[in-house]
Amino acid sequence: MILHSIVSIPDIFCNTESSLPCREYRAVNGGILELEGGRIKRLISTDPAMYLDRRYMPDTEYKEHGLPAK
Repeated sequence: MILHSIVSIPDIFCNTESSLPCREYRAVNGGILELEGGRIKRLISTDPAMYLDRRYMPDTEYKEHGLPAK
């Protein structure tokens, strides 16, 4: 079986006894944010302009309404 996914292997085959941090994925307008511990870990998008948007910078705190904390 071949698995084609943008999600990392540890996230797919999650071991609950592992010390890996829990990751969440949130849909935002035009892409997906990968969150780890309430902070943005990475942005997944096909829109190049989203990568230049400061709201989606890695290691920025994520708030529920989609904008980082100041």
